[in-house]
Amino acid sequence: MQNKTPRLLIMMFLQYFVQGSWNMTMGLVLSTFGLSSIIGTSYALLGLATIISPLFVGMIADRFISSQKIMGSLHLVNACVLFSIPAFIEAQNGTMFLTLLFVVGILFYPTTALANSISFRHINGVKMFPIIRVFGTFGFMCIGFIMGQMGFSGSTITYEIAAGSAIVLGLYCFTLPSTPPNGKGKKFSLRDLLCLDALSLFKDRNFSVFMICTVFLMIPKTAYSAYVPVFLKALGYDNAATMMQIGIATEVVFMFVLSFFLMRFGFKKIILCGAVVWIVRSLLFSYAAIDDNILWIVVGLMLQGICWDFFFTAGDIYVDHKAGTHIKAQAQSLRFVISNGVGLMFASSICGYIFNNTVTGTPDIALQQWHVFWYYPAAVAVVVSVMFFIFFKDTDLIFKKKEQPQPVPVEANS
Repeated sequence: MQNKTPRLLIMMFLQYFVQGSWNMTMGLVLSTFGLSSIIGTSYALLGLATIISPLFVGMIADRFISSQKIMGSLHLVNACVLFSIPAFIEAQNGTMFLTLLFVVGILFYPTTALANSISFRHINGVKMFPIIRVFGTFGFMCIGFIMGQMGFSGSTITYEIAAGSAIVLGLYCFTLPSTPPNGKGKKFSLRDLLCLDALSLFKDRNFSVFMICTVFLMIPKTAYSAYVPVFLKALGYDNAATMMQIGIATEVVFMFVLSFFLMRFGFKKIILCGAVVWIVRSLLFSYAAIDDNILWIVVGLMLQGICWDFFFTAGDIYVDHKAGTHIKAQAQSLRFVISNGVGLMFASSICGYIFNNTVTGTPDIALQQWHVFWYYPAAVAVVVSVMFFIFFKDTDLIFKKKEQPQPVPVEANS
């Protein structure tokens, strides 16, 4: 395990470096080139792409091809697509941009689920995954500082950076620890193709409640990721990518303590805490729109650590513990499909509608409209928190028993 961990750290760093390159300020890039009306549509298409591909890729990884080989191949192909996007944004060709962005989603998002699955196969999940995952946060921070300090936050150069880093990551994936399919050799069936083994997790009421809450919590999450860069620009801040690193820095802090809190309090209290803090954060942004005090923005950004780690990263660990040995890759893909697929498509459509019908005025009245905009994600987070508190009953502190890592078969010529 010791000689594998550094390789997994680098993998996770590069994975989120690539994602941050093209995803972090996508809304601001589109707004800069006069395409702000398709921001919601863009994120909705990414959600649709996520529904289509990760479950199928997860099934392949569980049964046919080593996960690291699939991951590397997807990144290399995706690099070619990313290189072609800037020309269409600069030409304000929204149709072609949306088409290529959909392809990017098809190719990229399965790799995030695969990165999680590879990590869980080679480490003690509860104790080590937060540490592995925090290096993804470092990668996200690194590209954020680069874009912000170089003045690239609203530039199409971000897609060129993403393409170059995707090539590096794609090649690196082939050096990762061999992660052959757990179910290799089992007879293929339509059940495998439709990923019904992973879908059977919905028979567990608590799992279903968590997934439903995840779908709805994607509304405040998408309001943040898609529109905060635009919001910061409206407030007069030109270095949105750099400012957002305030939140990413707190992700690092809370990632290191997540294991302690999970083992001490269990899933229900930690995930509920993550949902409740989304309420506070949205209200802070709303107040910041009408009060010229940077403190509200800074505090709102700093809450990213609790908002993300306590709900979404804890959710990754929860799903891994719920899944059986032979469907762990499928389960991570399923979790990603629900959140960044169904959830993102649903949330982006809602957020896009709210934005296009709320923030419509000239700059002198736009901030008052932003004040109203942030009330909507706050209200959704209230509903999610109440629903999770009432219906989620999985309070078993399963981490008190020492967890043993799964043995990984060695694949020749991997």
